[in-house]
Amino acid sequence: MPTILPMAIITIVASALLWGAFLYAYSGRTWRFVRLMVWGLPLSAVVNLFVKSPVGQGVGALAGIDPGQGLDTPVWFLVFLFLLAPVFEELIKVAPALLPSVRPHATTPDDALWTGLALGMGFGIGEAAYLGWQIALSSAYEQYAWYMFSGFLGERLVVVLLHGFMTALLMWFAARGRPVIGYLAAVGAHALLNSGAMLFQLGLVAEGVAGLSLLVVLVVAVIVFERIRPRYRRDESDVVYYSADD
Repeated sequence: MPTILPMAIITIVASALLWGAFLYAYSGRTWRFVRLMVWGLPLSAVVNLFVKSPVGQGVGALAGIDPGQGLDTPVWFLVFLFLLAPVFEELIKVAPALLPSVRPHATTPDDALWTGLALGMGFGIGEAAYLGWQIALSSAYEQYAWYMFSGFLGERLVVVLLHGFMTALLMWFAARGRPVIGYLAAVGAHALLNSGAMLFQLGLVAEGVAGLSLLVVLVVAVIVFERIRPRYRRDESDVVYYSADD
């Protein structure tokens, strides 16, 4: 059995429980947004297998470029490959919001925020499953025991939340009539998130330095989320839901 599978299962379950509970608590203790996470689960595999990989290989074939050349690859093609994930993943993550069963949950900016958070976190959990599957198929990692993939668990837990944040930001802006700004903000945050990993893969920075991009995006995400999220205030008789703009 591929050794990462136990850790991949732990990662998927832990992410679903942790961030599902987070969404439930912050969205007003309702399950209607938590259930929407299911729509995001297959999207990582779909965009990787049927969009990013064919587009990257197709453009590389037309240009006569081997994508695996590292620093010998033309700069324009490295930038092109780097942008594939932010550009296409941020689009596909919001695609379920067009469905009749999902659209009614995102009619206001506040509801759009929670809907986007759910779809993005569902995507992130599905991405953890997809990456676990890819690693399991690779012979490069077969010598490692399952518990040596603890870094996979830690990184994916954070990335699942950040996927949710980026989609929430896009949908929040879109519900306010500014979808282009929301999309560019999500793509920019996604690109910054991936920048450290790409620089590390090219051998330009150390692994520790590469992790700074993850930390920077996480800090910014927490600050922005705390600024725009709806909150509760308690009256003498009841709990009243109000927007961050009130």
